[in-house]
Amino acid sequence: MKKIYSYLIILAATFSLGSCADSEYTDKYDNPSETSKASCDKLMTGVFYTGRTYTFNSYWRAWTWDNYSLGVYAQTVGFMNDEGNIYAVSDGYANDRWVNFYNTLTQFRVLEDVYSKLSDEEKITYSIFKDLAEVFVYDHLSQIVDIFGDCPFEKAGYLYITGDVAGSFPSYDKAEDLYSMMLDRLGELYTNIHSLNGNLSAQAAAYLPNQDFINGGDLNKWEAYCNSLRLRLAIRVASQGTLAEKGKQVVAEILNGNLPLVDSNSGGIQLDSNNEDTANFFNPDDLRTGYADGNYVNASSAMLNALTKTVAGENDPRLPILYSKNAAGEYKGLDPENETYAEQKINVDKPSAERAYSRIDSTTVSYNTEFISPIITASEVAFLKAEAYQKGWANGDAKQAYVDGVLFSSQFYFNENEISPSSEGTKLTYPGDAVVEAYANKAWDVASNKEEAIITQKWLNFGFIQSSQAWNEIRRTGFPDIYFPEDGGAQLLKKAPYRVKYPASERSNNTSNWETQVQSMGGDDSYYIKLFWAK
Repeated sequence: MKKIYSYLIILAATFSLGSCADSEYTDKYDNPSETSKASCDKLMTGVFYTGRTYTFNSYWRAWTWDNYSLGVYAQTVGFMNDEGNIYAVSDGYANDRWVNFYNTLTQFRVLEDVYSKLSDEEKITYSIFKDLAEVFVYDHLSQIVDIFGDCPFEKAGYLYITGDVAGSFPSYDKAEDLYSMMLDRLGELYTNIHSLNGNLSAQAAAYLPNQDFINGGDLNKWEAYCNSLRLRLAIRVASQGTLAEKGKQVVAEILNGNLPLVDSNSGGIQLDSNNEDTANFFNPDDLRTGYADGNYVNASSAMLNALTKTVAGENDPRLPILYSKNAAGEYKGLDPENETYAEQKINVDKPSAERAYSRIDSTTVSYNTEFISPIITASEVAFLKAEAYQKGWANGDAKQAYVDGVLFSSQFYFNENEISPSSEGTKLTYPGDAVVEAYANKAWDVASNKEEAIITQKWLNFGFIQSSQAWNEIRRTGFPDIYFPEDGGAQLLKKAPYRVKYPASERSNNTSNWETQVQSMGGDDSYYIKLFWAK
């Protein structure tokens, strides 16, 4: 990690920025007057760097956003029936997620602009950096669409390039149009990356490993990232909505065409933490301050039910490394259906020696300074395949893909436990593939609804590490079938929402376009407008 950060120091020096704090770096890096002579390889790193907060499991992503906000909607973390506040989401947190994306997009617009001014020969050398940055941008664009719905994109992020303040307020693009564009463009990007794999110029081949802190310049991984992201988006729209047929066509193209995907944990798209990261590029202490010290470390009863009740009389092999037992030696989560707020408050306030609820395991997560932050895992891709095969959108064995998904997930989480230098929680030996596969086969065989079984396992795999993706599955499919209490004391959010409202900065800074957008939504920027792909 020190090595990666050193490249950013070099990058900063190239722009005469010197060594500075993240906010200073971003402010200056955004300015084309500082980057006009920069090369595309360094600008690609700038795109990744600006978006890293919501890529790495940072405190700000993992707790203020993914779990404190969206994790309640996904029930991947335990929460209390606090009347008037059950489903509240901080506008400030939503605003930070929104602004971070548009800062990242602005970095990409600068990269596009610099690239467009290169000679044809230079474009051949530098196209790979633009293409990889574009894949990354679509990963984050899709997250913004999935959270907020329609959003500015096609006309957004150009102010630093044009200097035209009056023309810099972007109109909104329809969510369906953005998804359609991403499905098309990701297919084109895969073709571009594949054609360059093994055929990079000597200059590009030398620069890429140094500047790519996501995949280390491994274009095989980038091909898999691009196709796996495209498959995720295609599956998301294939069940219902205006893009259902297009989604199914893309699924068949990828799976029946045997295009490269993330199909092993060694090939996962991820960011590693590092306890020796003295420069705090990926601050390992973020996990402790979030998962260990945060208020949302108590287990969700829904998560524990999936781990303990799927196969009668048998616990999921992942259970003991994901959660610790309570003081009574039992697995117990906060239960929004069967506990009152008063009961929960008493239990939560008990001293550690009398702890009533299971907690997220500290060795695997809270004190794991070597924690791996997943972007796209082999487990997710296996469950995408399982759903596609089960529904007949592609040719393959749904059961085998499901078993693979449980296996990959177990391997991933046990590896997180194994690499942790902490001994605060549970340290267990992986039980072996045969044990996990036997459990997965039983879970499939006893499931009366195979789609529900697939999605529940997918939701469980995302869990408290990728809560926003888990929330997508609930909204898209209705699975797992979880009880959500009604909050009679709330003024706005009496039920779990379908989306998040546009943040204050958008209402203030892009008022005219925001007002036009809200009118297209029936005059109300409502939490209860469903995304076009939602059930």
